[in-house]
Amino acid sequence: GAVPGDRIVGIVTPGEGITIYPIQSPALKDFEEEPERWLDVRWDIDETMPQRFPARIRIDNVNEPGSLAQVATVIAEHDGNIDNISMSRRSPDFTELTVDLEVYDLKHLSAIIAQLRAKAVVARVDRVNG
Repeated sequence: GAVPGDRIVGIVTPGEGITIYPIQSPALKDFEEEPERWLDVRWDIDETMPQRFPARIRIDNVNEPGSLAQVATVIAEHDGNIDNISMSRRSPDFTELTVDLEVYDLKHLSAIIAQLRAKAVVARVDRVNG
């Protein structure tokens, strides 16, 4: 998903409505020949109601006791909301975590990623663009 701070684009599909993509999404290449379907979209943020937006990150986590708890703690301490975590064992040493979380904006997401990268149990963190 895209979060506020990202450039986002709406693609109109007749009969289905508008799908929102981050500007860097590879899916947008499919619509290059159809500029009439593109809408420039802006985030409409109500300052009085802090709203959360979905974002997905992928973490290579070192396999050691408590490593998942450390990741969850960082996210919680920084007021991120975890919707879902899926795990796949990449090797004896690493587990790949795909974390769906909710953040307030791009700055919030970047801060969480920076804090995760600072942890010894985290080998790498990347944002996943849908």
